Amino acid sequence: MAFETAWTATVELVKANVAMAEPLVFFLGFAEGIPGLSLFVPSSALFLAIGTAHGAVGGQFWHLWLAAACGAIAGDCVSYSLGRLLRHDVTRLQYFAVHPRALEAGHAVFEKWGPLAVLAGKFTGFVRPFIPVVAGIVTMQFPLFIAASAVSSLAWAAAFLAPGYGLHLLID
Repeated sequence: MAFETAWTATVELVKANVAMAEPLVFFLGFAEGIPGLSLFVPSSALFLAIGTAHGAVGGQFWHLWLAAACGAIAGDCVSYSLGRLLRHDVTRLQYFAVHPRALEAGHAVFEKWGPLAVLAGKFTGFVRPFIPVVAGIVTMQFPLFIAASAVSSLAWAAAFLAPGYGLHLLID
């Protein structure tokens, strides 16, 4: 009974604010690609919840999926640019000075997998925001980077939003 009441209240809240879903998932996708910020934003888990609620109110999966993927691509581009522009001084940035192992882990993944690291990087959790920085540092060709980022962002957004759309069918 308590779950049904909470679920009904959640659905009504989402219905009243459905226009905010796409900007929200864009921001969450963007935040996942930014070192430091990504630690405070559990986008993958939130995508499941948002997908469930958005599906329950009849929201279009495709709109939400593209907004999340575009946010992730934008975040990757910012991180890539950071690495590219500051490649010799990136360790001077406060975050990397305090967490040098994060950058080392990104380098290790990139060294092992090269451009494939960008594709798989979205699914590696903690290392996720550092792969684009490393891609910029090693001056990976931007067209190759953006193609890999787009494919991985589309797959990542679908992998975490789509189950929510299916889950709402079980709840309703």
